[in-house]
Amino acid sequence: MSETDQKTEWNETDEQAPLNAPMEEQEYDFGQAEEKLLALQQEIRQQKIPVVIVLEGWSAAGKGTMAGELLEGLDARGYNVCVNEHFGKEEVGYPDFHRYWTRMPAKGEITLFIGSWYDKLCSDLVKGKGKRELERIKLMENMLACDGVVILKFFIDISQKEQKRRLKEMEEKKRTCTLVSKEDWRQNKEYDQWEKVYIHARQETDAPGREWHLLPGNDKRACKKALYETVTAAFEEALAKSKAGDRSWDVPQLSDHEPLETERMQHLQMFDPAQALEEDYKSALNAAQKRLKKLQYEVYREGIPVVIAFEGWDAAGKGGAIRRLTNALDVRGYEVEPIAAPTAEEKAHHHLWRFWTKLPKQGEIRIFDRTWYGRVMVERIEGFCTEPQWQRAYEEMNLFEKELHDAGTVICKFWLQIDNEEQLRRFEARQNTPDKQWKITDEDWRNREKWPQYEAAVDEMLQKTHTAFAPWTVVEADNKQYARIKVLTTVADAMEKALEHKKK
Repeated sequence: MSETDQKTEWNETDEQAPLNAPMEEQEYDFGQAEEKLLALQQEIRQQKIPVVIVLEGWSAAGKGTMAGELLEGLDARGYNVCVNEHFGKEEVGYPDFHRYWTRMPAKGEITLFIGSWYDKLCSDLVKGKGKRELERIKLMENMLACDGVVILKFFIDISQKEQKRRLKEMEEKKRTCTLVSKEDWRQNKEYDQWEKVYIHARQETDAPGREWHLLPGNDKRACKKALYETVTAAFEEALAKSKAGDRSWDVPQLSDHEPLETERMQHLQMFDPAQALEEDYKSALNAAQKRLKKLQYEVYREGIPVVIAFEGWDAAGKGGAIRRLTNALDVRGYEVEPIAAPTAEEKAHHHLWRFWTKLPKQGEIRIFDRTWYGRVMVERIEGFCTEPQWQRAYEEMNLFEKELHDAGTVICKFWLQIDNEEQLRRFEARQNTPDKQWKITDEDWRNREKWPQYEAAVDEMLQKTHTAFAPWTVVEADNKQYARIKVLTTVADAMEKALEHKKK
């Protein structure tokens, strides 16, 4: 589905298109419809309802034109437009869906995709591929719908004869001749095959809350009328539900989805945090850091992205482990992402949005000091999200990590485990040492009082998100030296394994 149809193109062909719409369509008051839609948009913003609008269709069907017509009824301060063919070099090296997740709307905003994730899907389906892509799309839309996003998907339909006429007319005009590609003509020649693919894609991805709406592309007036009526009705329905407190979309499990398989994991209480380092620390540290630096350059040359995620008890030694890790690396090839409480902008998006925006490119290393797992720990225990949200989050995070893995990313996840008494000793040492008092806060002491709740939450997290493609490593961390060497060795082993797999 190449985006060849700009607004000028349809305007150029309008005067020759048959005006076969019924009288009531010809007399439809578009001015009044635009005013109504604009008013509804303001309410959408006030009620903080995010909206995704997808405009798909045949080459030369008029996606660009219809997008322009729709935007005439919207306040430009409340929407963003993404044209699929305009994604450029900034997306090279990221997972495929990075370009879409990072552009999803905040609460109260609208994102209009002119061409979308369906472009590549349908091209692949025509070639007999695309099964995995189809499932990924369904899951992404599923996650968005379960987060309260209103998803409106439109397909502009035109006949083979009409498409051929428009492509020919565009080629004959100086202003539009460069917009027609060989792929557009190939689609027209293979119209029947593409039609079957489009129908299949719509049927497979049509579900409650993310239905497809077919627009009559042969008639601009009827097409615009249907577009306005559908968007208006969807806005009214979403507003009515929001004002009634209806959160039926906030469910504990993703619908029509079999959870990804997890690996067996020991319960947290089975790990003994009091492990001792049996070799000389300085020698072991020097050897591990030299090994990591060498591997970093190889990973860079091979274009393998690396994500290293740290979680653990307060005062478990995450910062110290990260420092020994970064001391081994070339500063030009990594970044450390300290994750704190989400900002207002981050809260306005899906909980994984802020992590999609922080992913490494191919060959880069990204180190997360706390992670997306805050959803099922602090947010769960402190009531910062609903129960269905944190229950649903286990599978959402598994799917997120599966996307990274499928894009070739090495994923190392660490939980630093210390016992209750060791944490107390470290807290008191920090509080009694002036140079370390900045490390201890009242919130740390409050969290300590909830140790049993956090311990249960952490154990459930490990059981439900320990997968073959993104396994957890529990680091026994009462002995900081032992913990640091285990972290460095685990990262190096994972890099080596990825390099061996890449070279096969």
